[in-house]
Amino acid sequence: MPSSHGFRRTLRRAATPLTAVALALGISATMATPASASNSYNGNQFMNGSGTAFKDDWNDEGIVAEFGGYNRNSNVTCLWQKIVFWADSSTGHRDQIDGYFGHNTTLATYAWQSTYMGPAAADGVVGKATWAAAGTRLRDTDGDGTVDKYDGRYRDIAISRVNGVYHFADADGNDRMANYDARTCTII
Repeated sequence: MPSSHGFRRTLRRAATPLTAVALALGISATMATPASASNSYNGNQFMNGSGTAFKDDWNDEGIVAEFGGYNRNSNVTCLWQKIVFWADSSTGHRDQIDGYFGHNTTLATYAWQSTYMGPAAADGVVGKATWAAAGTRLRDTDGDGTVDKYDGRYRDIAISRVNGVYHFADADGNDRMANYDARTCTII
């Protein structure tokens, strides 16, 4: 029967390589999360689309959320805030549109998801399903085959798609690209 001292020594020798392997696997798994490298499901820096059937353009967009480091400070967040605080809000809280996904944006997202996707879908995170639901409200109002607005419940948002990239006007009327990696939208 082996001594307990020898058994502990064997465990210590095995523990070091096993710990290194576990650490390596943990780092590898962390680096492989869907939005970690490109900040988007589709690998693009911007919200984009192509073709004349623009209602499915937002079906593969990236995550914006308060927690998890998902594009919390971005022009894409600013565009989402224009939807939840302006277009689909009866009170029109323009003062909440700042491109920073904080607690108020999370609460407004829960409310939007409950209204437009059903209470069971509400999680406060803007991911694929939420973008897809919002994308069904993109419209071509002048009949030229290109998107020109988000058809809000209370107010519309002027939106355009230039060379595949979505654009919107910020608080000062400046044209902004819906960028996951930059926040240049003017706040109110």
